[in-house]
Amino acid sequence: MLLEWGNLVATVLVCLLMVSLIIAVVLHIRKKKRFDVAKITMVDIDQMSGHEFEDYLYVLFVALGYEETFLTKKSRDFGADLIFRDCSDSETVVQAKRLSEKVGLDAVQEIYAAKAYYQADKAVIVTSTNQVSDPCRKLAAATQVSIVTRDDLKEVIGYFKRGRLAEAQSIIEVPYAEIAYDAEDSLDDVEYQRGMIKAGDYYYKLTLRQQRSV
Repeated sequence: MLLEWGNLVATVLVCLLMVSLIIAVVLHIRKKKRFDVAKITMVDIDQMSGHEFEDYLYVLFVALGYEETFLTKKSRDFGADLIFRDCSDSETVVQAKRLSEKVGLDAVQEIYAAKAYYQADKAVIVTSTNQVSDPCRKLAAATQVSIVTRDDLKEVIGYFKRGRLAEAQSIIEVPYAEIAYDAEDSLDDVEYQRGMIKAGDYYYKLTLRQQRSV
């Protein structure tokens, strides 16, 4: 009886050891897993996290011939995820937006600030969505920020896979879109009350001399 119990325990231990070895091998393979950018599709990009999208774009840009391409630190990028020097020798900051929803004003605000911080010549947003809000497009035009949308990125990938690097670069380096806008549309016309300056819950009563000068 004791012998049978001992054999059962030994068998269980062997099985547990084999399972542990299999798990260790699987984890090792996953840890060592690498993705060839030449095989990446938009379907793959849709499964990426934000940081993975940044890493992918870095490898893609270098593969496209932008040898002077740099990743910024993940924890302190000051609004830029990549910095590269384009074909016209212009230093360009890039913000990578792996999104399914619209690109909003914050993307333009952040990359424009990054352009000033890194003293870059140009600023580009590369995103996985085609949805760009109207205010975002207007601010991009005002700040001269280019936007590479999902369709643009898909075209870049297509050219890259066919070895047509110059055509892929021309899409990435396309000038910002000039869109008509009127900055005065954003100003709030506060109704003036005689003898008083008022906005929201705040007011100030003017002196008689101030009232005469207004």
